[in-house]
Amino acid sequence: MTADYPPLTQTEIQELFIDVESPAPNTFEFALVLGGTVSAGAFTAGVVDFLIEALDSWTNLRDKNDASAPGHKVLLKVIAGTSGGGVNAAIAARALAYDFPHVVRSTAHPERDTGNPFYETWIKRLTLRGFLGTTDIEQGTLVSLLDGKPIDHGAAYLAEFARGEPVKRNYLGDPLRVILTLTNLRGVPYQTAFGNGPLAETFVDHADYARFAVIYRGSTLSQPRPDEFVIGFDDARLPQAVDWQTFSLFASATSAFPLGFPFRQLSRPMEHYRYRVAVLPPGSGGEPARVVGRQPDWSELSQGSPNLPSDYHFLAVDGGATDNEPIELGRTALAGVLGRNPRDPKEANRAVVLIDPFAGKTGLGPSGPTALPDLVGAIVSTFMEQTRYDTEDLLLAADPNVFSRFMITPKRDGRVGGDAIASNGLGAFLGFACPAFMRHDYLLGRANCQKFLCSNFLLHEDNPVFESAWTPAQKQALGKDVKGERYLPIIPLLGNASVPESLDPWPAIYSTPLSIGMRLKDAFVG
Repeated sequence: MTADYPPLTQTEIQELFIDVESPAPNTFEFALVLGGTVSAGAFTAGVVDFLIEALDSWTNLRDKNDASAPGHKVLLKVIAGTSGGGVNAAIAARALAYDFPHVVRSTAHPERDTGNPFYETWIKRLTLRGFLGTTDIEQGTLVSLLDGKPIDHGAAYLAEFARGEPVKRNYLGDPLRVILTLTNLRGVPYQTAFGNGPLAETFVDHADYARFAVIYRGSTLSQPRPDEFVIGFDDARLPQAVDWQTFSLFASATSAFPLGFPFRQLSRPMEHYRYRVAVLPPGSGGEPARVVGRQPDWSELSQGSPNLPSDYHFLAVDGGATDNEPIELGRTALAGVLGRNPRDPKEANRAVVLIDPFAGKTGLGPSGPTALPDLVGAIVSTFMEQTRYDTEDLLLAADPNVFSRFMITPKRDGRVGGDAIASNGLGAFLGFACPAFMRHDYLLGRANCQKFLCSNFLLHEDNPVFESAWTPAQKQALGKDVKGERYLPIIPLLGNASVPESLDPWPAIYSTPLSIGMRLKDAFVG
């Protein structure tokens, strides 16, 4: 215990938040940022499943010196997730230790276990029938509108998942950093004094996050960040380690839609909150931007005790309920808080890849008094909008001249964003009522990721990442002409990943309000 924690030193700030190593030669680094989803998490799951398959197919051939496989490297350093995106981040963290099977249309079985944790979690475990259970009421602990047991079961499945042979993927960061955003209902207090007098401003921050370092087989981590948990496999002895059950509890918390699903009680070392910083903009006289530590009000956190408790206990709900900037967390993990990732296609060596199931036009909420059902819908929509990305982030992802920011969003038959997925109705809760909706969206995610990798996730052939790593035959077979110049894929599609993905037909049987209502009636009354 300690009376308080001292402010961050400039050396600590420099080492933890500013200094980052440059990518190795012939290496492209990227961060995945997985936004809020509700039942549209099935789309994101399909995207991530295909991405892993594409990386495996290419790197396995490359490491065998196959003539078809270019020799450059990629490194997935960070996965940041919010809400349902946080669930997918957590699934990926565990699944990437195993050679699990990937799901395509012909293997997406409605009953048999596919062995794929993304598919099994979203299509089979997170269902409306389960959410309408009454186990919480029977125990006299009603804390939410829906029963959280399916989420508990999904978390237990994640913590114990060990399907397929253990495998080491050399395209993962060493360690892989996973950041889960949270809405902290207790909050972290800050107090800023003005001058030498009694005037001070108090602020309680509820936008929170937790960092994890995932240590895969064959990796080591002698010195983790002081503000992160460490998780590993096979009972590895690691500093600052937590178990997979604790990790899955944080994953449950980031997806705990307020009031809809149960809040989660979490704890972490109090010292984690010492390691939060703010960036002060450049001064008018040409002074550079500065990074300063955000010093919590330790006296408030001590609750009258002369010493701070070593652990901080709090209740948490959906990470999307507050603007906790998962994109910025991913970006600064790559470039540092003062750094910038190169944007030119001939220079880019790092990127943030956003997965947003809901990109597109969104309607406004009510402008005046409204009935309770409409008000509930407006509240749900408000929380959904908070999980989306800021305008400046989307503008960068949409700019064809920016090659440090990319976005994958649903596309099908001229429809884009929420209009292209079957799970978009009822505030994106509709997919939970019908596994066929989420299966459709899962397969669409795989197909959209395949299209993205071959058509969008590209760099100019003169980029140093590709230097001496591609043969003329590989450039001819895999390159793409863009405005008269040659571009090459960052993740080439080879092996199974080059086989065109098949989609389910649009689930038209439930496309009318009447049939949707009948489906919901079936879910409620059996």
